[in-house]
Amino acid sequence: MEQKVIVVTQRTNHTKDAPSPAPLPAAFDELSRFVDTWALPTETGRMTQRHTVGMAAIVEFKDAMLARVDDIVAWLNQFELHRLPEDAKTLMYLLLSLAEVAPAVEFYQQPFVIDGYDPFRFVADETFSMRPAI
Repeated sequence: MEQKVIVVTQRTNHTKDAPSPAPLPAAFDELSRFVDTWALPTETGRMTQRHTVGMAAIVEFKDAMLARVDDIVAWLNQFELHRLPEDAKTLMYLLLSLAEVAPAVEFYQQPFVIDGYDPFRFVADETFSMRPAI
């Protein structure tokens, strides 16, 4: 498969004003090294991270998360989504970042969509009323 990389024309730091995430629950402490990079509260932040950290960082994160994904989902399922404690939100943000990087790993073997458009042309509405309340 021929890989074609698009050139990103704009990279904005959407996480610079975000508050620091809470520490992870103790049962998931081995994932703490990923919190500063991947526990991002917005779709825009997660997408930006996917397109800026490189494949080595994406694969390292994916491997660590996949090893614990069943445990993570089981642990998060004890809470209602709109009542997640802060440590559970951090873990949920990591899980959402795993979903964000999955196409890069499973389909493209690169952060960008092959023959895709500049991902920064699409701006997610982070205030959308149907957005999950986490």
